[in-house]
Amino acid sequence: MFDRFSLSVLLGSAAGRHAQPSKMTTPLRIQIDTLAYGAHGVGRLDGKATFVRGVIPGEQVEIVVREDHGRYAYADLIAVLEPAAERRHPPCPYLPRCGGCPWQHMEYEAQLAAKQRNLRETLARIGHWRDAPVKPIVASASEFQYRSRLSLRIHERRLGFYAAGSHELVEIDHCLLATDAINDALVAAAELVRLVPDDARRVEVLTCERTAAIVLVAEVEGSRNPATSALIDAWLPQQAVAGVVLHGRRWRQAWGRQSVSVYPEPDLELTATAGSFTQVNPSANRELVRHVLELGEFSPQDHVLDLYAGIGNLSLPIARRAQRVVAVEQNALAAGDARVNARAAKLANVEVHTATTRSALRALSAQRARFDVVVLDPPRSGAAEAIDAVLTLAPERIVYVSCNPATLARDLAKLLPSFAFDVIQPVDLFPQTYHLETVARGRRR
Repeated sequence: MFDRFSLSVLLGSAAGRHAQPSKMTTPLRIQIDTLAYGAHGVGRLDGKATFVRGVIPGEQVEIVVREDHGRYAYADLIAVLEPAAERRHPPCPYLPRCGGCPWQHMEYEAQLAAKQRNLRETLARIGHWRDAPVKPIVASASEFQYRSRLSLRIHERRLGFYAAGSHELVEIDHCLLATDAINDALVAAAELVRLVPDDARRVEVLTCERTAAIVLVAEVEGSRNPATSALIDAWLPQQAVAGVVLHGRRWRQAWGRQSVSVYPEPDLELTATAGSFTQVNPSANRELVRHVLELGEFSPQDHVLDLYAGIGNLSLPIARRAQRVVAVEQNALAAGDARVNARAAKLANVEVHTATTRSALRALSAQRARFDVVVLDPPRSGAAEAIDAVLTLAPERIVYVSCNPATLARDLAKLLPSFAFDVIQPVDLFPQTYHLETVARGRRR
């Protein structure tokens, strides 16, 4: 058992750093009841929900209230008085200041249990679905060193992540979530930011899973700078970096390699141009794809509509099993990658449309198109724009892949009168964080 002093040290002297901005500096004792979907645990002070970072359900902690909003409050952690058995010393030296890993103080099994509980509670609270068929969560094969992409903020040409709950930069020279190849490339990323005369806002480090080739992608302010090209031409051959991409408002320039390879199935290679979305955890993404294929029950007779298709992460594995796949993706880079990937995989049964989901569904409805399965893999905002049209299409099955339990619950509530969702499968792609992927399968009633 930790005493009060040792836990304050373990937490990185949170008392000294976090108490100063608080509006109410009287220390208060509170019991943490649950973890919210987010960085905070929740306890109650005189019945008021109080949100606290760095805590675990069941713990007695000392806090100071920072923001009182009447019906709820935010508080800063001073000390953990009675720690939970699941508490551990976060291995990252940048915690608790860095905001990137808000759950690293919990053992991984406790993180998985909290994610599954949050999913159930969100489906009940927002979707009014109290007996949702949520399956046991699929764990990530690795809880550290799983990220094949790392996006870093830049301030005064220094690289890092934002501090928890602020825009204060925490400068880093390595990240425990990133692969060795990415960590080795952080020196080159910092050099690139200092080299170019442009004002860079963020830099992303991408790596190929099997070759560890590195591509650096920097977002910069202003227009293209002619002086930059010669500087990078001279710098790049001296680096263990395969390519550099700079982009700004309505312009993009590349040197060397500007894409990485990903493998949604072990024998299927896809190319993703820098700027196209890919999942950050390659091995867990294969688990995600496997569950989509299993739940979709795709057959050689099936016509499938894949909305928010990206580079073909789901479309192409499905096309290997179905008769025809219509893939819709509004990002032109990603849609172009999907076409290239379909040709490379010799999948002539994939039809890629560069269009918004709303406009594509309007056109398909006008054509009276029929699909056996509709797959949705929307961004965090969910698929509200698509639900009415999907109901009109009336497929036999729906497979919904979600990265946000709240919008999943909202959208399923609208689908449930017409579709019986018999499997809700959570998959953890993001250890040390509260983020979660979920696959839901619905059958037309």
